[in-house]
Amino acid sequence: MLATLPFFEPVKFDIGSIPIHGFGIMVALGLYIGTEMAMRKASRDGLDPDIINRVVTWMIVGIFVGGHLGHAFFYEPYKLFGGIHNGVTYPADPMYLIRVWDGLSSFGGFIVTAFLCWLFFRKENNRVKKANPQRKRDGKNLLFPIRATHYGDAVIYGFPMAFGFGRIGCFMAHDHPGVESEFFLAVKGVCRNHWGNSDYACHDLGLYEAIWACSMIFVVMFLDRKARFPGFYLAVIPMVYAPFRLYFDSLRTADVRYTGLTPAQYGAICLFLIGDS
Repeated sequence: MLATLPFFEPVKFDIGSIPIHGFGIMVALGLYIGTEMAMRKASRDGLDPDIINRVVTWMIVGIFVGGHLGHAFFYEPYKLFGGIHNGVTYPADPMYLIRVWDGLSSFGGFIVTAFLCWLFFRKENNRVKKANPQRKRDGKNLLFPIRATHYGDAVIYGFPMAFGFGRIGCFMAHDHPGVESEFFLAVKGVCRNHWGNSDYACHDLGLYEAIWACSMIFVVMFLDRKARFPGFYLAVIPMVYAPFRLYFDSLRTADVRYTGLTPAQYGAICLFLIGDS
């Protein structure tokens, strides 16, 4: 049997008195490269890449605000509303909602980011509708409508790149530990058993999702070698991700579950159904 991966401490270093975490670096790098990838696709498809560049600000808000709201309401509601968790009593703390750095849920980020992108493209399309009558009177070329399916395809085309780097950051932080395993990609010492022993290996799910996302970079690049109908990537990528996430979450130990499933597993089922529609 192949040996499991050795443990390494979460990546962190200081610049002066400022702590720099590997997770934050990888998220920022993923957003930058993923945006560039999406802008290039937009340009190839005859769309305005500057619109992709501008929607990224809305997406960053959705990732962190939506991610934290999803985490607070579905994973750690006892911190928000007060309650007992693992034998510890927590007082109600409404201010927990604004501490966006304290816990993120990927599906919370997905939901709010998708909504904000829809609002942004709707706003941009309304701007075009208002500008075109005057442009017609001035004898200028009319602006093309801003369709959410067209631009959404370009945005989600860059998703595997951004998500892959983000999940590499999760692996660098070991913040998604799973159950004990002798699988060769399990990592030694990232979680403890019931007796407090950490001298064994378990699944590190940040690594698994990073492998999935980085593999999908090459899949979407291959698929983009021929023209696809608008909304193609908006359907395909969620449908491919959903079953993997459904399985990966079954390997987790730390998540709260509702009738046997984690919030992300319910999200994965909904994601698949939306993509299939």
